[in-house]
Amino acid sequence: MSIHIKGAQVWDASRTSERDLYVKNGRIISEKPNHAVEVDLEGYTIFPGLINAHDHLELNHFPRTKFRDVYDNAHQWGEDVNARLNDEPFKTLRSYPLWDKVFIGGLKNLLCGATTVVHHGAPHKPMYRKDLPVRVLKNYGWAHSLHFNTEEEIIRSYQNTPKNYPWFIHLAEGTDDIAAGEYQRLKKLGCVGENTVIVHGVGMTEDDIVDASKIIQGFVICPTTNMYLLSCLANLQKWYHDASNKVFLGSDSRLTADSDFLDEIRFTALHTCLDDDKLIRLLQNRFYDVFMADFICFKSIGWSNDCYRRELDLVIKEGIPQIGDPDIMAKFSSVQTVACTLNGVEKRMNVELARQVHRCKLKEQGLEVDELPKGKRFIFF
Repeated sequence: MSIHIKGAQVWDASRTSERDLYVKNGRIISEKPNHAVEVDLEGYTIFPGLINAHDHLELNHFPRTKFRDVYDNAHQWGEDVNARLNDEPFKTLRSYPLWDKVFIGGLKNLLCGATTVVHHGAPHKPMYRKDLPVRVLKNYGWAHSLHFNTEEEIIRSYQNTPKNYPWFIHLAEGTDDIAAGEYQRLKKLGCVGENTVIVHGVGMTEDDIVDASKIIQGFVICPTTNMYLLSCLANLQKWYHDASNKVFLGSDSRLTADSDFLDEIRFTALHTCLDDDKLIRLLQNRFYDVFMADFICFKSIGWSNDCYRRELDLVIKEGIPQIGDPDIMAKFSSVQTVACTLNGVEKRMNVELARQVHRCKLKEQGLEVDELPKGKRFIFF
């Protein structure tokens, strides 16, 4: 689709301004394209599609799980879960096809406006299908952790990752002495470098943060997971003071997180040192092509209070509306839609996405989508 969006307040850097947006072939362009569909969004604010810097896409159909009130280290939680993988409900939930599991992970993110996701784990082929609801970072390296990988595996993974690709690892995800020593241990292995991205880092000392902030590419916080498992958060104030441009926000999976990326934003706003302005600057740190036409649209929202997916008026991925309030979806006359409800709020969903939702053997919590009209074919531009 070629689109000319006018009348909206468009977020740019640290402020909003009214200006026109031109979209062609899923990308933002500088001049109005021929035969563009004109859409008036006066009264709305457009914000770039959100970037979820940490998720395990194939694990979001599992229930939030722990077996102790508080863990000293996430390694303990991992061992607890691994010992029960053949018990219910894990046994049944593990048996679903990989595509369905990955699709639900992508759908969870799209519905809350996170149109790009950094997956932590193996680069499963289904994640790069065109009909996945979100865009997934493709060029990256990774290791799970110093507990669930051998040192040889970690060194090999790091050395085999091109230096212009980010390399991700769960690190210092705990409050015990083991977690406190992991950064220095990783550094001795030669795996702390300009492309290293540390996830969690709750147990890192202030000296570790000072050192890492000068070297690594990024640091990812997953606050609702950390509070759920550890009753503790990373030293975000220190990170933000030393390297605010390197701090990213991730949702983790529903195995440990509250629900979705917007819940992480709201929790961060309410329970950390960041006010709305600082939080928005954190959200602008991104691993992807900023010229992609991914948007979220809302009439008014405060990241601290109203940051729920049901409050988003519109989500656009690559220039194509995916889900939104009925009145705003009707402005895109060439897009066929189906009625749905999201957490009790009436929405309209792009029929192609609705088709995928009905095909999926798993169901997204809080989402109900009407059946497609039988025998009717849809044509898209």
